[in-house]
Amino acid sequence: MTAHEVALSRAVAASDAELIGRIAEQAVDTERASLAQAEFYGRHVRYLYGVLRQQQEKLLNVAGVSAEDLVQETFHRAFERAHTFTPGDATSDEQLRRRARAWLGRIAQNLLADYLRRVREVSATPYLEGLSCDGIEQSSEPTPELAAVSEGLAALSEREQDVLRVTALYLRAGEHQRLPNAVAAELAARWQTTSDNIRAIRSRALKKLKAFVVERGIELPEVP
Repeated sequence: MTAHEVALSRAVAASDAELIGRIAEQAVDTERASLAQAEFYGRHVRYLYGVLRQQQEKLLNVAGVSAEDLVQETFHRAFERAHTFTPGDATSDEQLRRRARAWLGRIAQNLLADYLRRVREVSATPYLEGLSCDGIEQSSEPTPELAAVSEGLAALSEREQDVLRVTALYLRAGEHQRLPNAVAAELAARWQTTSDNIRAIRSRALKKLKAFVVERGIELPEVP
């Protein structure tokens, strides 16, 4: 066997903790670290992709990032910060595998949270203010208005929620402001419809939301 083949076989036989350790030492042995990266990626990429698609699809849509891109960024971040991984009391291969996947999961969640914070899609209008991108109230004691809006948003369809959240930055009480073409086009592509229909969806969803809240005895400012 060649030296490369020997190194490759060793990577295949290594535990996840050993692979991460080799990745952390990439400045010392670049070839061994690259083989460890490839082996670690192959072991866990399908798992991470499946988890993100099954459990985080809605948040991925809100953040405007695909599961594929988040997976790639997660592994890139993991390889950069391999030195932060700790196996804890895990000893068996199965325990180390679960530990490594939990570590990857935390990295992915942190990256997704960063995307959502950057988007800041909900906060512009008086009655959407204070809601986070996933519809969870940020204040510990939400006002009746905020609680009603949160409940009303949850009653809308997934598409309506997404359109409202993304377009919230372009709504101002008492003003008429057309949704920017680029934003409408991005939403249209996401939901496989037209930009004009996105604007219509936004209008209908706002009316539904207002009706839901007003039925609960809460008056909201007019939004054109």
